Amino acid sequence: MKRLLSFTILVAITFGPLFSQVTKGDSPFYEQMRILSFEDREALIFREIASGNIPRYMKGFVKVKSVQKDTKGHKHKVVIFVKPDYLSVGNDSCTFIIPMGPLTAQKIADSFDCSLPTPKVVDIIYKKSELKLEPFNYIPRGNRNETPDILNDHSRVIFAQMKAAGYKPGVFVAGTKKDIVISSKLSDPVKKKNVTIYGWHKLDGKPIQPTYNGHIEIYVDYSHGVRLISNRVIVDGRDYNYRDILKDPLLHSLLSDEPEPLQRTSYLDK
Repeated sequence: MKRLLSFTILVAITFGPLFSQVTKGDSPFYEQMRILSFEDREALIFREIASGNIPRYMKGFVKVKSVQKDTKGHKHKVVIFVKPDYLSVGNDSCTFIIPMGPLTAQKIADSFDCSLPTPKVVDIIYKKSELKLEPFNYIPRGNRNETPDILNDHSRVIFAQMKAAGYKPGVFVAGTKKDIVISSKLSDPVKKKNVTIYGWHKLDGKPIQPTYNGHIEIYVDYSHGVRLISNRVIVDGRDYNYRDILKDPLLHSLLSDEPEPLQRTSYLDK
C-alpha cells in the first residue's frame, strides 16, 4: 500500500504541472477524432499526417549505424534512417502521439517512401536511442484502453516522462510503445487480416511484448505506436531498398532475426 501511495504521489508531483498546462481541449485533432467511428478516425489520421500536420521534429530522420551479419556470417556496416519518435499529429506545442491500425500505418509509410520496422529493427532502435523511458501501462478494464481518452492520456504521459527526464520532444526516444511491425506473421494464412506487434522494452532492455499477431487489424489500443523507417538503407556504403533487403536470401538477416526472407513486407501486399 505504501508503494502504491508513493507511486501515486510521484506521478502527481512529476506529471501534475505538465498536465495542468496541456489539457484535452488544447488539441483540435483530439476534439475532432474522439467522436468519430474507427473508419472515419483512421481516415482523419491519414489525412492529417499525409498533409504535413506533424511536429517539425518528426519531419527528419535519425541516422542509426550498426554492424550486422548476413546469412553466411559475413559482417556488414548498416545504416538505417528512422523517425525519432512514433507518428504524431499536431504542431510542436500541441502534439498527439497517435495509435492507429496497420493499414493506415502502411499507407502513411508508403506516402513518405518508408516502411514499418521488423522486430530486429525495433531492437536496434531501442539499443541506439538517446532516451529510454519506462513503459507506462493502464490496467485493462473492458475496452477502456481502446478509447480516445486513454489514447490521448497516454500521449500526455509520455511527454511528461520526457520532461521529468530532462528532455524535450524530438529526442530519439524508445520504450514508450509497442511497434506495429512486419514479420513472417504477415504471411500467416489464418490471420491475414491481423496486426503484428512487438516491443515496448523495459529499462532492462527486454521487450514486454513478444512478436504477436492475435489482434484483428481494426484493434487499436493506447500501447500501439508507428515508427517509420526510410526505405533507403546503406550497406557498406552502397544504397539498398529496405524491402528488397528483407526479401533477399543473403542480406535479409541484416534487418531481420527470422531464418527465411520475408514474403510480405507490407500490410497492403496481397
